[in-house]
Amino acid sequence: MIFINRLRIPKWDKITVEMYQYINEINETDMDQVDKVLFSMAFLVGKSEQEFDKINKYKFAQLQRQFKQRFEQLNVQGKETERIKDFKFNFDIRKVTLGQFIEVQHFYKGNYLNNLHLIAASFSTCDKLSHVERADKILKMPLLPVLYNVKKFIEVIKKLSDEYSGLFGIEEMEEEELKPLTNGFNEQYGWIYSAKKVAEFEGIKLDEAYDLPIIQAFNDLSYLKAHQEYESEINQKKIDAIN
Repeated sequence: MIFINRLRIPKWDKITVEMYQYINEINETDMDQVDKVLFSMAFLVGKSEQEFDKINKYKFAQLQRQFKQRFEQLNVQGKETERIKDFKFNFDIRKVTLGQFIEVQHFYKGNYLNNLHLIAASFSTCDKLSHVERADKILKMPLLPVLYNVKKFIEVIKKLSDEYSGLFGIEEMEEEELKPLTNGFNEQYGWIYSAKKVAEFEGIKLDEAYDLPIIQAFNDLSYLKAHQEYESEINQKKIDAIN
């Protein structure tokens, strides 16, 4: 019983990205809400379902209160930070490349929370670690700083998307809810097509196009779109003149 009394729902500085993703996976199952909470609580205290069932009702009530408090705290908006341990995070859109933008689009459209570490790895640096290596290390980091950073970076990306909404026909996103940054242009042609057009316009290789600043790439695409519309208008006038 002494050991049981020491059981506590860990505070957020002890709950890692990986742990939270596991809880999120539980939440996405078809189990009823009560079972989801029970399985999540058992996981957080490091107990199996059978071991958790043996906890007395007083301790269970205490753990239940702690669990509720933790997830109420999750709704409190925190502030982003440029450094977490040895990682440096970039929120300056001028330093974001076309490749990074495409990566974030891809991971965000998949499963936002389950891809949290992959998104964070896309706009962070740490020595000479690869994207995969950075993502693996981010899994072990406390959730909240990473979550706040990803939310801030998505806001930065959203702002840029809004500024170029005329280029891609990007639908407005709800302020209260971060939705996948999808649009008709992306779905019809894909970002690889966009990158190829930028590479052709710049006279560079495709791999080099991915390293271009996203603003430069968007400006290139804006010019190409305007030029295409101009040629279409001229061709239509010629057709109308014939008819």
